[in-house]
Amino acid sequence: MRDPSNKQVEGLKKQMVRPRPGTMFRGMLKVVLIAIAASQILTTAFSVLARQIDAGLSPQIISVFGFVTCGLVSMWLQADARRAFGFAKEKGFVAAARDGQPGPRIAADCPRRWLVVLHSELNPTAATP
Repeated sequence: MRDPSNKQVEGLKKQMVRPRPGTMFRGMLKVVLIAIAASQILTTAFSVLARQIDAGLSPQIISVFGFVTCGLVSMWLQADARRAFGFAKEKGFVAAARDGQPGPRIAADCPRRWLVVLHSELNPTAATP
């Protein structure tokens, strides 16, 4: 004979979505690579423009600009992905995962879909009901 309270626990286990470390790693890797690439482009532009103004510009200033830019781009990208996911969820473009599906269902016509996918990779439990 089975305990009726045990059925409730089994039901909760089926509803739980466990974060997959590989998915989270892939999302963070995307953020890091995009932030580094954008930072390199912006730092190069800053370096060229700043050296036209002052040829004796210290390399430390350029390095600090590069580090700060990388951090800011990373934070901006994650915040933009969070906003895009919230908008997509509000408008019905995101639905909870079906049984056996690793992540949320995201509509093909979702605006800024890649940001919504990025957010769901960074936060695998975001689309749970």
